Amino acid sequence: MMISAAPNVSRQTPLSPQPINCSQKQEQRGFPIEIRRMVGMQTAFEILGGKGRLASALGITVRSLNYKLNAERGVSNSDLTLAATTLETRGKKMLDHARKLRDEIEPQAKCMGTAE
Repeated sequence: MMISAAPNVSRQTPLSPQPINCSQKQEQRGFPIEIRRMVGMQTAFEILGGKGRLASALGITVRSLNYKLNAERGVSNSDLTLAATTLETRGKKMLDHARKLRDEIEPQAKCMGTAE
C-alpha cells in the first residue's frame, strides 16, 4: 500500500464541465430530484386515495411511482402535469357531486317549509 504525501486537493478528481444528465439517450437521462416535486407527488397520491390511482394516471406501475417518491428516480414535468390534471378532474367531480347533494336538500326543505 502506498501512502500519498500530496495534499487532499490534488488527489481529488476534477469535476467535468458537462452536466451529469448529458446522455444522448432519453432513457438514460435523469429527471430533477427535488424535494418539492417528491412531496407534491406524495400529496397527490394521498388526495387521490392511493398510489395505484396516481400510478395509473401517470401510466406507470406502483413500483415505478415508489422509485420516484423515494428519490431513486426523478419526477418529470409531464409527471407533475398529469398529476395536476388528475387532481383537477377529481376536484371537479367532487364539486359536482357536492352540488347534487345540496340540490337534494333544497326540495325537501321547501316541502317542510323551513330552510336548514
